[in-house]
Amino acid sequence: MIDSKWRSKFQPLFDKMGKKLVTHNITPQAITWGAFVLGVVASIVVIQGWMLLSIALLWLSGLLDVLDGTVARLTRKSTKAGAYMDLILDRMVEAFYILAFAYKFPEGNYAYLLFYIAVIFNFTTFIVAATLFQNKGVKSIHYDVGIAERTETFIIFTLMGLFSYYIFPILMIFNVIIFITGIIRFKRVLNHCKLFD
Repeated sequence: MIDSKWRSKFQPLFDKMGKKLVTHNITPQAITWGAFVLGVVASIVVIQGWMLLSIALLWLSGLLDVLDGTVARLTRKSTKAGAYMDLILDRMVEAFYILAFAYKFPEGNYAYLLFYIAVIFNFTTFIVAATLFQNKGVKSIHYDVGIAERTETFIIFTLMGLFSYYIFPILMIFNVIIFITGIIRFKRVLNHCKLFD
C-alpha cells in the first residue's frame, strides 16, 4: 500500500536518479539484474550475521528495483518482458532473503513456510489481476494495489533483522496481512469474471 499511496511523492527524486543512470547509458535490464544480485548478496550477508549491512544492501536493491522502471519510462524502453522479469526477480530476492533467515534463525521455520505459501497465493492473484484488468497506469502491466506490497515486505525484513528474537511473531503478523491482501484481490478477480459469465 505504501508503494501505491506514496510513490508519487518520491517520484521526482527517482526521476533525478534515473536521469543520472540514463546519462551513463545504464539499461533498465542491467538495473533489474543489479537489484537482483544485491538482493542475493544481502541474503548471504544475513547468513554471516551482519544484519545492518544486509538491511542496507536490501534497501539498495529495492531502490534499484524502483529505478529500473523509472529508467525504462524515461528512455521509453518499458516492455512487458521487462516488467515480467522484474516481477520474477523481485520474488526471488524475497525467497532468498527468507531462506537465509531460515538458515540463520531456524526457530521461525513455520513462519517462513507460511510466508512462502502466502506469497504464492498473493502473487498468483496479482498476476491474474494483471492479465484480466485493463492497464490504466504508467507501468507496463496492470498493477493491482494491495495492503502488502514491496515496501511493506522490506520493512518487515528490516524488523526481522533488527529484532531477531521476535522473528516468528513479526513474520506471522505479516503473513496474515499477505493472505488478507490475496483474499481481497481474489474476490475482486472473481467479481470481475462474473461480469463476463
